[in-house]
Amino acid sequence: MKMNRERITVILFLLLMTFCTAALTNTVRVSRRMSRITNEAISMTDGGSPDLIGLEGLESKIEEISSCWGEYEPVVSTYSRHDELERVSSAVRRLRPLYDSGKFDELYLTLHETDDALDHLRKTELPTIANIL
Repeated sequence: MKMNRERITVILFLLLMTFCTAALTNTVRVSRRMSRITNEAISMTDGGSPDLIGLEGLESKIEEISSCWGEYEPVVSTYSRHDELERVSSAVRRLRPLYDSGKFDELYLTLHETDDALDHLRKTELPTIANIL
């Protein structure tokens, strides 16, 4: 009987470690991908006054950021703190309206805010002493 408990404990521990590793890997992978796309969009805004020729590319990057976050948010909400997610979500939601209204200086700042929020989300998921305690 005692041997069964030990086996169950080891199996549960391994399952927990597998889930945590998968969640961390997914968070790092997706946040890095979104940060790369966000940085490409930041470079396209050219400090708040984008080249009119590159507006289609900027629009596609904004759509890519929104769709990527839309796919990822339901998954990450199962294991991450919601205040971190809300920070990213609110920044991503503001991107399209700012682009549509032509407020490229605010779009530039919101893209930076999005990238900062993604970086912070990634850092809060890393297994450090401060995050564990």
